[in-house]
Amino acid sequence: MKTIIFILAATIASASSFAQLQNTSWTGRINGDYPRNAILSFKKDSLILYTVSDSEVVERMTYTLSGTTITLNKIDGQSDCDNSTPGKYGFGFKDGKMLIKLISDACNDRSSAFDTTRWRKWKNHPEVKLSEHILKQYVGVYEFDAQHLFTITLENGRLYIEGPNNNLPKSLMTPESNTKFFLKIAGVEFDFVKDASGKVIKFISHEDEDHELKKIK
Repeated sequence: MKTIIFILAATIASASSFAQLQNTSWTGRINGDYPRNAILSFKKDSLILYTVSDSEVVERMTYTLSGTTITLNKIDGQSDCDNSTPGKYGFGFKDGKMLIKLISDACNDRSSAFDTTRWRKWKNHPEVKLSEHILKQYVGVYEFDAQHLFTITLENGRLYIEGPNNNLPKSLMTPESNTKFFLKIAGVEFDFVKDASGKVIKFISHEDEDHELKKIK
């Protein structure tokens, strides 16, 4: 009886995991020699890993699930992995995020990219058109701390942000509403905050953790 119950529990866990992953996309940061913000797009039994900034395909893989273990096999892509060498990873969900941790993988390229990574659900970011009158209020310098300043400029009706000490080149900010913007190169959402008089005082970047940056100029 215990064996039957164990098998039933494992089957339910696998079905639940499959339901949580199939036809979903998750964004996170892959590690290794070339760290990048990326998206994991799960289909029925395959997944595609591609970059957030320019949608470049990094790897196509097949996947199978057994409880909280996911097994990956390369189809094609940029890694040095052999197509016949599987990688096994544990995964789980906590506070709306998916955590992936290495179990065993002979391919170092893949394990160094995926081990101990966190992923959150990806969603589409439709752009809205804003007037220059609205955009101008966000222009200025924002401070995370004294060594990390970010400058927002308005050029040809578009907002750009630059942070040299954060290795952030001048990058387009896509408006999603009057106060919410999306930084595609980093896969990060920004919310601008105003005081009671309507003056912009800071923005909040939504990453693995939220960060507030005060407007100082």
